[in-house]
Amino acid sequence: QNQFDALVSHTYNTGGSSTLFSLVNQKQTDAVIRTWFETKYVTGGGVKLKGLVRRRKAEADLYFTK
Repeated sequence: QNQFDALVSHTYNTGGSSTLFSLVNQKQTDAVIRTWFETKYVTGGGVKLKGLVRRRKAEADLYFTK
């Protein structure tokens, strides 16, 4: 359920990413998926924004909560 919730949150906030869904469907390692979560969709106007970094980290943390 947590993985689903994290992906729904990410999709709602970013419009979704076929790359992220591909990584999940290919069963990539946790490290690869976490790195993707925490490094993409964290900028606004070309500037890294703390709020977006926090949101992406929270989504990643939720995704990996057992």
